Amino acid sequence: MRRETFHIFDENWQVYDDWFDHHLAIFQSEIRAIKKVTPASGRGLEIGVGTARFASILSVKFGLDPSLNMLKVAREREVQVVQGVGEFLPFKDESFHFVLIVVTMCFVSDPRKVLREAARVLKRESVLILGIIDRESRWGRYYEARAAHSKFYKAARFFSAHDILMLLNDIPGAFSEAYQTLFHPPPELKKTERPQPSYGQGGFVVFKWTKR
Repeated sequence: MRRETFHIFDENWQVYDDWFDHHLAIFQSEIRAIKKVTPASGRGLEIGVGTARFASILSVKFGLDPSLNMLKVAREREVQVVQGVGEFLPFKDESFHFVLIVVTMCFVSDPRKVLREAARVLKRESVLILGIIDRESRWGRYYEARAAHSKFYKAARFFSAHDILMLLNDIPGAFSEAYQTLFHPPPELKKTERPQPSYGQGGFVVFKWTKR
């Protein structure tokens, strides 16, 4: 994560954490999509775990984040945490059965290095689960248009689904499947949506990549 972004999240951790309570339909829709590709068991790691909103629900037992304030909350949610960044994971090769990265990619300094590190710590035939706000969707365009006035997104660099697939081509493995949600136009959802296969229509897309 870029230094300026790290400080924004560390200083505004309460605002970040409260967002999930105030936008439950969005959060629950994203969780539904992620669950479609998340293993039911195994040793999991979330890169950019934040306050463990996703990890605590998805039974991800390990989390990494540069923000100490967020890690304190993640620990209270019973996630074992380590301070660090995705470009330099402090874990041995082939340590995890799955790695989760949700929205974090738009804040990292070196996306390719983060993906290479994620692949390194995955066991063979294990999966990387990567969730993004699709830059080419209505939600992506909405966030980009308002980024300059946002505490968090002013430092973000959004990716399209095509961008992510190109990045995944650089690491040893294969794209398995994708699910999408947030079909209703922004800025808010009134009810939780059901995820649909593929990408190109929903604002939030989850990719499953398998290490070979």
